Amino acid sequence: MRQRDFHFYLRIVVRVILGFLFLYAALDKITNPQKFAEIIYNYRLLPIELLNLCAVIVPWLEAFIGLALLLGIWVETAALLLSGITVIFIILIISAILRGLDIECGCFSLDAAGSLVSWKRVAEDILILAGGIYLFSIQK
Repeated sequence: MRQRDFHFYLRIVVRVILGFLFLYAALDKITNPQKFAEIIYNYRLLPIELLNLCAVIVPWLEAFIGLALLLGIWVETAALLLSGITVIFIILIISAILRGLDIECGCFSLDAAGSLVSWKRVAEDILILAGGIYLFSIQK
């Protein structure tokens, strides 16, 4: 297989995987912004006035990113947004770990069995970031 063909197919695989991940991550938050606002509050970083705004905007941004990647439209823009938001997620999770907070990360699920902030979550986000950078940097 030629390198150009390899990157063509790899780009599709990465795009679809990240698209599904971001769309899946957004759905629970869109349907339950109150719970997502509580999770954001638990990070203890944002002023109270911004909690609701973030609880509404972040999930819709994740949904836009997911849909754009799945549909193959505005891929570079979606990849850039994905990379930027993932860097923020990484910083937030590391900050919570370093401050000793034992809180739900709010990454993919808002239920009581949701995943706690951890170095495993940081590693997963670094992989997601690598995928976003790849999609942004590779030419069609």
